[in-house]
Amino acid sequence: MQIKRWIVVVVSLVIGAVATGMIIYVPSPTVKIGTFSLPIPLGFGTNLHDFAYSNVILLFLSIACLAGIWLDYFLDTKILKS
Repeated sequence: MQIKRWIVVVVSLVIGAVATGMIIYVPSPTVKIGTFSLPIPLGFGTNLHDFAYSNVILLFLSIACLAGIWLDYFLDTKILKS
C-alpha cells in the first residue's frame, strides 16, 4: 500500500510539472476559416520570466493536486478519506 501511495505522489507531481510546462510554453496555434484566424487556446506561449513565479507555483500545485485526487481514487490508495 505504501508503494502505491508513493506512486500516486510521484506521478501526480510529474503530471503537474509537465502540464504546467505545456501551458506556459506551448504557443497557441491559429485556425484559418476563410479570411479569419481564430486562436486555439492551448497555452500562453510565454516563458517563465514573463509569467509570474507565483502563478507558476499555483498552477503546478493545482494540477498536481487534481491529478493526485484522481490517481488516489483510481488506485484506491485511500490517502484521502471517503
